[in-house]
Amino acid sequence: MKLLALGLVLAASTASATPADELFDKGQASYQAGKYQDAIAQFKQAYELVHDPVYLFNIAQSYRKAADCTGAAEYYAKYLEAAPNAENKAKVQQWLEELRPCVDERHREQEAARANAAPPAQSVQPVRPAQPTETTVDRGGTFRIAGIALAGAGAVGLAVGITYGIKGSHLRSDIDAMCNAPMTCQWDSDPIQKLDKDGKRANTFALAGYIGGGIAVAAGAALYMLGRSRVEVVTITPTGGGASVNAQWAF
Repeated sequence: MKLLALGLVLAASTASATPADELFDKGQASYQAGKYQDAIAQFKQAYELVHDPVYLFNIAQSYRKAADCTGAAEYYAKYLEAAPNAENKAKVQQWLEELRPCVDERHREQEAARANAAPPAQSVQPVRPAQPTETTVDRGGTFRIAGIALAGAGAVGLAVGITYGIKGSHLRSDIDAMCNAPMTCQWDSDPIQKLDKDGKRANTFALAGYIGGGIAVAAGAALYMLGRSRVEVVTITPTGGGASVNAQWAF
C-alpha cells in the first residue's frame, strides 16, 4: 500500500475490482468532495467486507477532516493495533498526540452532560403501614338524657318522701309527748286530732315520695343503660384489597 496526496492509504490493486474496492473508490470520491461523513460510512462498509487496516486509517483520516477528534483518535488507535509496523506509524502517533487535548475536553463535556441529565437522587421515605381508625357512633344520647332527667325527678321524689317521713315522725312524737303527760291526753281534743291528721297526711306524702321516687330512679337507670348500649365503636382497618370494618358495643 502507499500514501496518496489526499492523506488516504490506497489498498493494493487486484486483477478485478471487488465490492470492497468499489466502496473504497466511493469513499475516496466522497473524501475528495469534502463529504467526510459519507466517506466514513463507505470506508466502514468496506472494512466489514475486508478487514484490512487500510480502511481503519482512512476512517480515522475522514473523522479528523470532519473535526471529530474522538472518532479520529479511536480509529487511529485501531489502525496501529491492527498494523503495529505500519510505515506511517510515527505520523499517526503524532496525530494522536495532537488530538489528545481535544479528546480529553470532549470526555469532560460528556461526563458533565451525563451528570446534568441524571435525575437528582430522591430520598425514599419509608412507607408506614396504614393504621386502623376508630369512630364512635352514638345512637343512645336521647335515651341517656331522658334517663338522667327521670332519675333526677326520682331523686326529688325520694327527697320529698324523706322530708314528709321526718315530719310525720315529729308529729307522732308530739302526740306521744302530750299523751304521756298525766291528765292531758284527750284524743278527741282538737289539738290532738289536728296533729294526728297532719301526721297521717305527712306519712301518705312520704309513702308516695318513696314509691314514686324509687320507680323514677329505677326507670331512669334503665333508660341510661339502654342509651349506653346503643353506643358503637367502629374500627376500620385498611387491607390490601380495601378495608375491614368491625363494630363493638361500648359500655
